[in-house]
Amino acid sequence: MIIVQIILIVLVIAIVIWLLASTAVIVRQGEVKVVESFGKYVKTLEPGLHFLVPILYTVRERVSLKQIPLEIEPQSAITKDNVIVQIDEAIKYHVTDVRAFVYDNQNSVVSMIQDAQSNLRGIIGKMDLNEVLNGTEEINVALFTSIKDITAGYGLAIDRINIGEIKVSQEIIESMNKLITASRDKESMITRAQGEKSSAVLSAEAKASQMTIDAQARAEQTQIDAEARAKRVRIDADAEAERIAKITEAERKRILAINEAIKESQLDERSLSYLGIEAFKDIVNSKTNTVILPSNMTELGNIPVVKQLWEQTDQADKS
Repeated sequence: MIIVQIILIVLVIAIVIWLLASTAVIVRQGEVKVVESFGKYVKTLEPGLHFLVPILYTVRERVSLKQIPLEIEPQSAITKDNVIVQIDEAIKYHVTDVRAFVYDNQNSVVSMIQDAQSNLRGIIGKMDLNEVLNGTEEINVALFTSIKDITAGYGLAIDRINIGEIKVSQEIIESMNKLITASRDKESMITRAQGEKSSAVLSAEAKASQMTIDAQARAEQTQIDAEARAKRVRIDADAEAERIAKITEAERKRILAINEAIKESQLDERSLSYLGIEAFKDIVNSKTNTVILPSNMTELGNIPVVKQLWEQTDQADKS
């Protein structure tokens, strides 16, 4: 009898423990639990201790509200210039709407991944390879903008999307290296040509400037020489004019003095005629070919010797 009572007590205790275990629900911090009643959503349990009526209510799923990092497998995409690249992504997300996350989509995380991959292929297809390799930040922003509204319908919020390593084939890498080398050689040649052109232009400008300076200097020197010669001619002309003026003035004074002396000597006409004949004779006896005639030819008759010569010539013609 005692054994039966012990068994019954143990059984009751076990039932009580089972009931307590079935009714008590503990929700940890950073997560929630979805409660259903015969397959229908009832409520979401927040962190803490909760009690549910067994059989009537059951916990359907535990959902974490923490930020969850997710690595997406590398996928292939074709760029605008028809180059195939391998790109991997990393997404950080968290659940914002528990009911939508659990009931509105069979697998919200998979749907988010598919949308991210699809939109990434579309973005890459609008870019050249060079833009893809050098524009990861722009790709991140474009991808985040394109899917953030879509994933909100899944009860998810994307916190950040990062494009990881971008891989291309070895053949493409070699082609790119050749292109970069050719581009650098071209830029180097252009730079060198521009330098030579600038040097030639500077040399030509310097030569032209020197020629202009020399021409200006020669013109200035020529002008200075001409002005000096003109000044010298003016000085010589002024000196010659002054000399002639002085000689003329001296001659005038001499003649005046002679005339004054003649007047003061009180010589008569016959004495003056005699003196004139003597002077004429000296000129004739000289070796010069000088002939002196009075301004009035009729005045020759006033000279006695000439008058006698005329008379003798006239008599000879008559005989």
